[in-house]
Amino acid sequence: MALEEILSKIQKLPKGERKKLLKELERLELGEKKAAERFEKAAGSWPDLDAENFVAEIYARRLGSRRTEAEW
Repeated sequence: MALEEILSKIQKLPKGERKKLLKELERLELGEKKAAERFEKAAGSWPDLDAENFVAEIYARRLGSRRTEAEW
C-alpha cells in the first residue's frame, strides 16, 4: 500500500481515532527505542566469551553422540 493511500485513509478517520493511532505509533516507537537501548546495554556484557570456541563446541556436540537414555 502506498504511503499516499495510507495517509488518505488516516485523514478519513474521526479525530478521536487519529489521536488513538498517534498514541499507538508513539508507544511502538518508544518500545523500539527501549529495545535498542537494552540491546546496546547488553552488547559487550560477556567480554570474556570466546565466540570461535563457543561455535566450535556447538558443532562438536552436534556431531557427537545423541542423547543417552536417562539413568533412573
